[in-house]
Amino acid sequence: MTEQDHEDQDLGWFRKLRSYVTIEPVIVFYIFGVVSSTGLKVFEYEKACATKLGVDLAVCEFFPQLEDNNLCDDVATEEMTNTSSTQMLSAIANFTTDSDPHFSKTVCSAKEKSINEVAFLNSYRSIITGLVQAVVLLFAGSWSDRVGLRKPCILIPIAADIANFFLILCATFMREISLEVTGILPNLLTSLSGGTPLVVTGMYSYLTVCTSEKNRTFRFACAAVVIATIPIGANFFSGFLFKSLGFVKLCLLCIVTDSIGLMYGLFVLKEPTEISDNSAVQEKESRPNQNGGTSNESWRKLFDFTLVIDCIQVLTRKRNFNLRLIVILTVVVYFINYGSLGDAESAAILAYLRFNWITNLGTWISYDLATTLLGTLLAMGVLSKRFGVSDFLICVFSVCFTLVGKPIMAYAVSAVKPHLYYVATSIDVFEGSKTVAIRSIVSKLVEQHEIGKMLAIIGIVDSMQVVIYPTLYSTVYLKTQEFFLGSVFLLSEAFLLVSLGFYITLYFLVKESNRRKAAEMTKQNEKDGIDNPAMEITSL
Repeated sequence: MTEQDHEDQDLGWFRKLRSYVTIEPVIVFYIFGVVSSTGLKVFEYEKACATKLGVDLAVCEFFPQLEDNNLCDDVATEEMTNTSSTQMLSAIANFTTDSDPHFSKTVCSAKEKSINEVAFLNSYRSIITGLVQAVVLLFAGSWSDRVGLRKPCILIPIAADIANFFLILCATFMREISLEVTGILPNLLTSLSGGTPLVVTGMYSYLTVCTSEKNRTFRFACAAVVIATIPIGANFFSGFLFKSLGFVKLCLLCIVTDSIGLMYGLFVLKEPTEISDNSAVQEKESRPNQNGGTSNESWRKLFDFTLVIDCIQVLTRKRNFNLRLIVILTVVVYFINYGSLGDAESAAILAYLRFNWITNLGTWISYDLATTLLGTLLAMGVLSKRFGVSDFLICVFSVCFTLVGKPIMAYAVSAVKPHLYYVATSIDVFEGSKTVAIRSIVSKLVEQHEIGKMLAIIGIVDSMQVVIYPTLYSTVYLKTQEFFLGSVFLLSEAFLLVSLGFYITLYFLVKESNRRKAAEMTKQNEKDGIDNPAMEITSL
């Protein structure tokens, strides 16, 4: 082989690799926005302190420094318990310097009260934003299938993220803009755009159109790896960037990265209909205009109420081999399974309250994401791709490990043992494989032209989960914090046990469905071979 042949071969591999890189750059820049997650949490606590307690802003601004000073020790907590709320607030109002004798108990009291205010806000803002998001997804998924467009589902939420500069105004006017406005308005804008669930729906719809069923699980896993990799670094530095840049500059950084992703999506990313013509429905219904955009008629279809009917019919349509029941139960177990993930916000709150974590919180989240990525690679790359293990069995495998990790986290926050958070995370290494497996499952259970609607239903379930579970977990946290802080993790344990039963049931249902399908195909082949006159003539 000549040197020129080697170069051509190398270029061939490069072109092949480049052909697989489609939506990843957009997703990378969009997901990088999680770098503001730690800062946003602490900012909301400071906002609650400034607007709800009416205290000196110097006390609220001291919250990030508690990680280094560790003023909120057991002695200070005991003193706070024996001091009236009026005395504490009076001491905070008169706070001027770090040498104030009341500083330790007053700042810790303000911190605890602020956390409770944010927890209460979480209990109802998720209902507002979740319902709005569910309605948007109900229309958007069917619309995407009907007009054959996937890019708008990915790019519109990114544009809405850029418009969230309102948080900068909230940080500038700490006392003037209330906690409720700060917490609800930006989230409501994100929900109106579909948010992350719509981006994920558009992403998997895009990949489904561009990928054969044989390679779909692996391709989904690769996309999931990209989604998981960026937050590892972003979360690791989130606490450090918040402390060094401040919240306003951190928001500006996120606006820049979102803008880069949006520009790439608008001018570089192609619609999947230009890449693959797999769907006859797409060819019929999707007609981009000459400028590469979409016609006004396509956008008017977004508000067609028959889209809702189309979406619902994906679940109600009769299917052979008991597939309708399997589809419905898969959606149900996906909803229940999220209950075990609903303690994520509570876990972060408890880590901030009990361990005073800020930079360490980002480090732990990064470690959690890194181990989850490793588990996803092992589950999808080895169990699924190499050994052909059923997607439902992968879910069972994942749930069993999570069942062990949750009680350890409950004990960690009760006994104030931060290192046990890492132990629990190390055990729960296969947590992320459930999400990938479920999306792979539903993409195989429905027809090609129903993919967008099915993934939209999954996105709607995501939104309904946001409506129900944060409220449930916030209520449990507020009601049980006096006697057992780790109760939220035991609630997750209950959801895990229920979902485990569903996954096992679904495994046997799918196995029986595949057996019946194979028997039907064998019977049809035998009929074609014996009863078909053309076959008899050929044999002569």
